Amino acid sequence: MSAEEIMKIITKQWCNLTDLMKLLHCGRNKALDIKKQIKNKLISEEYFIPGNDLPMQAVVDVLKIDIDRLEKIISISK
Repeated sequence: MSAEEIMKIITKQWCNLTDLMKLLHCGRNKALDIKKQIKNKLISEEYFIPGNDLPMQAVVDVLKIDIDRLEKIISISK
């Protein structure tokens, strides 16, 4: 997956299961496990999670996605 594709995904407000599968490069079951871990972490921090999606910022934080590096890669490739 290219840096542009990752940036396109992480600029969304909410992260659904398909997005999580793409970011993790994994299947549905593994993505469900990671989603559950992130959701439990947020609930333990007293966040309210409406619906099935996760806040993208929480996903970016947990996966430690370096947005500055992605932006540099994109600017270099153009």
